Amino acid sequence: MKRSLLLPLAALLALASSCGRFRDYGTVIEGNRLMRSGHYQDAAAAYLSVRPAGFGAVLSYDLANVYARLGETEAAQALYDEVRKAGNAGLSEAAYYNEGILLYEKGRYAEAYKAFRAALALMPRDEEARRNLELAWRDWQKRRAAAPERAAPTERADNGASEEDIRLLRRLETGRFRSGSSAPSTPAPDDY
Repeated sequence: MKRSLLLPLAALLALASSCGRFRDYGTVIEGNRLMRSGHYQDAAAAYLSVRPAGFGAVLSYDLANVYARLGETEAAQALYDEVRKAGNAGLSEAAYYNEGILLYEKGRYAEAYKAFRAALALMPRDEEARRNLELAWRDWQKRRAAAPERAAPTERADNGASEEDIRLLRRLETGRFRSGSSAPSTPAPDDY
């Protein structure tokens, strides 16, 4: 009789001591569901409410993915770095891959290329990473070959024309600019 009571009592004590852990598992699963359904802020709140002790790099990875979807690039990158330091090759490859996606979406093609390359170093047969590496390379090279006007739009006025272009157009319109011509600088009577 004593043995039959002792076993359920021990199971009940073990269950009570690990209740917080079971609750955390449920919260992580709920966070994953919220992430898949596009409720990123709710997913972040769920992940942040979990005690990281038992989850470590996996929880950091999940939270980094949420931050990436929310556009919090720096926070996501910091967590991806934390995941890679944990030493799990599968998670490290996924962190490099997802960071590459994030950087590519932000137009940071050179950094995306490096992230995809690092992912392929860990998992050479990942065809999606290889394809994204090629896309990042292509777009990086396109950007490097872009005309200076397109590459540096900050030198332009609000309407897209530089001050030098506007001065040149004014000189052309008023007739004060005659390339290699000795004609008078006054406009012709039929000009308007």
